[in-house]
Amino acid sequence: MKKLLVIVSIALAAALLLPVAALAFSADVLDNPTYDYTQNGFIYKEASANVNGAQKLFYAEYNSTQTDSEYEWVIHSIRNGTQTTRSTVMQIANDYENTTGRKVMFAANGDYFDNTGANMESYVNNGIVISKGSFITKHCIGFDNNGKVALGRMTEVEKRLVVYVDGQPHFFEIDKFNQQPAEGEIAVYDKAGSYTVTDAGVLTVKTDSVNMSMYPVFGTDYTMTATGVQQEKSFRLNSGQFAVVYTSTHNDLLSTHAYGEEVSLVEIPAGDFLGCTWVLGGYDMLVNNFTVNTDCHDDNDGDGAAPRTLIGIKEDGTTFVCVLDGRQGSYAKGVTVEQEAQLAGVLGAKYALELDGGGSSTAIVRIDDVLTLRNKPSDRSMRAVSNAILLVEKEQQSVTPDPDNPNEPDPDEPSEPQQPADPSIPTGDIIAIAVCAVVVIACTTVAIVLIRKKR
Repeated sequence: MKKLLVIVSIALAAALLLPVAALAFSADVLDNPTYDYTQNGFIYKEASANVNGAQKLFYAEYNSTQTDSEYEWVIHSIRNGTQTTRSTVMQIANDYENTTGRKVMFAANGDYFDNTGANMESYVNNGIVISKGSFITKHCIGFDNNGKVALGRMTEVEKRLVVYVDGQPHFFEIDKFNQQPAEGEIAVYDKAGSYTVTDAGVLTVKTDSVNMSMYPVFGTDYTMTATGVQQEKSFRLNSGQFAVVYTSTHNDLLSTHAYGEEVSLVEIPAGDFLGCTWVLGGYDMLVNNFTVNTDCHDDNDGDGAAPRTLIGIKEDGTTFVCVLDGRQGSYAKGVTVEQEAQLAGVLGAKYALELDGGGSSTAIVRIDDVLTLRNKPSDRSMRAVSNAILLVEKEQQSVTPDPDNPNEPDPDEPSEPQQPADPSIPTGDIIAIAVCAVVVIACTTVAIVLIRKKR
């Protein structure tokens, strides 16, 4: 009798634990979205899952590497010089639109940050290093929207002069500091004092930076009269100024540079990150060359169920961002970092990085031409963060009809969005639960019959 009860108990326990054992996301996690929206190749989906409790996913993808792509991925923050202002993802998206005139299609939170708002890891914005990470346990991801990808730690940089002409940046190697340049060279003078150079032209630049050696040093052309290359040129630098001294090789571009336009001393990514226009910081590498990380960090609540945000890049160049809600009872529990890594692999990532999570996790989508918050941040409102990953219109977005082809079809219209559904248990999990119930009933019936025969 005791043996029989043990067998029945084991069978019942195994049956009841079947749903709990399914702690990994399945490959079809996005196949039956509760909400989806597409426009010109941009795909956005929301889905529910039952993995270690209720889960709610917010997923966006776009391949910006295609020659006919209309959008690109960028990183943006609201800054005063190099100082980052903590802002919500919605504020960051609106600021990008207001400063560039380009629409944001999707936005999510980016790097971790400290109390001042400064991001924790490396941050490169439009080719310029804004900050370099110093945490050996944290990592970053770099890309250029043309297929270049780097994952790991950005430890190498190179100094550059960047001069903006009609809003477009021109990068130059800095050959010398505070010395007369030879023909074809560019020198930067960054110490106050009086100087005389020969066969050279001079741009005087005004900056608010107090430390000329702490890059980036953002400045504007303060040259009252542009004279170009001269046999002999004397100039004086005061505090808060630096000078660009150039030779005839660069005379055509620099001699006509406009007063008030930007001239800055910057660093650009080098080493493995050379050529990356954008670099975004995070924590653990979730997937590296298709290898899923199974030894993720457990500090900073890494081994606890929490809201998460991740960025991934597939083999074909498609970049995706996935936000998961959490810490909200039966609506959304959240996942561990290792479960986040497993999900990134399931979603097809060749490379993936853990971004900031918790109350920072935010997903915003442009729907019917309105930026709309789609998830439910666990803080109950959008948290002010350091920076954000955005999918934005490319600069050339106007479509001019071809007069020689009047029957050319109009650009793709966005599909009609489906109404969001309340979180529910996926069909696959309902079937699993039903099977468990059948097994429990069968085991109980067998036990009763055997007990009666024993009597």
